[in-house]
Amino acid sequence: MGIVLLDRSSSIGRFGTQKEWGELKESWNMKYRKFGNTGLEVSAISLGTWGIGGAGWGNTDYKQCEEAVMAMLDAGVNLIDTAPAYNDGMAERFLGDVLKTKRDSIYYVTKTGTQYKNGVYSTDDSADAIRKQCEESLNYLKTDFIDVYLVHWPDGKVPMEETFSELNRLQSEGKIHHIGVSNFSMEQIEEAKKYSRIEVIQDQYSMVYREEESKIVQTHKDGIGVMTYGSMGAGILSGRYRQLPKFEKGDMRSGFYNFFEEPQFSKIQELLMIMDEISKTHNGIPLSQIALNWNIQKEFVDTAIVGVRSVKHAVENCSTTGWKLTKEEMQKLDEYVNNI
Repeated sequence: MGIVLLDRSSSIGRFGTQKEWGELKESWNMKYRKFGNTGLEVSAISLGTWGIGGAGWGNTDYKQCEEAVMAMLDAGVNLIDTAPAYNDGMAERFLGDVLKTKRDSIYYVTKTGTQYKNGVYSTDDSADAIRKQCEESLNYLKTDFIDVYLVHWPDGKVPMEETFSELNRLQSEGKIHHIGVSNFSMEQIEEAKKYSRIEVIQDQYSMVYREEESKIVQTHKDGIGVMTYGSMGAGILSGRYRQLPKFEKGDMRSGFYNFFEEPQFSKIQELLMIMDEISKTHNGIPLSQIALNWNIQKEFVDTAIVGVRSVKHAVENCSTTGWKLTKEEMQKLDEYVNNI
């Protein structure tokens, strides 16, 4: 890709002196949790790279993305989520170039089975496809092993025994360390458990999407690590969108998510007004931090994935762990989101 590597100290200058930068990092106060029974200790906020991949998320400035990633690491983020489906491996290649000297301080979560080529997503969880993608991911990420390897989406055409038997082989070869699933139903998780040890799940979860909550709660009780995506509701919980936007064709904010459609959009606007009130009581804290705070304060969420493409967003997101919503504020938000 020709990524120009920046020094880790590149964030200094944007926020003042070395001393001031150090004080800012200290104020972030990143929290760490046990990641199920994996034995890993992961940051409460993890870095998502779907947007960095570029496809379906507008124009991408990779220098800004690099600065944002470094700022996240400076703040203590140690878990990075990616996938081959994020623009045909573009996100993985970016990470491999930018973080090849940082490998010892981060955990990689990547996925298998789903691909994105020529603007089309496809799923193939066959043994051959999984092995091929694993080798490509190892090459793109410039690593000898993947910390957590997830089946991106279930594939009804391929028996789960074939899928997870191949993952077991990759694990025995040391190419992957922990096996998990993404976007699987509870029934599918139980089926997968017949053939492999499932240690991590990844599902969409936010104030505006709680359809998987009962599953997430149960799997967490069972000792499975839980990571959530879509924590910001495709950006709508940042408060940026107060009028119904018109996205370009193929934009994931209007394709994969339904938050920018009526009547959901108007209902969420009411939620934003409640968040506005909470923000005022916390000296104007960004709404994005309220959304993330709500997520990571749920005891069944180990880490919440956040996509960033600028240092500004990285700083805002990582500052979330420096404060907490009160019990009353959590209850107020819960009461409203239960009715959405």
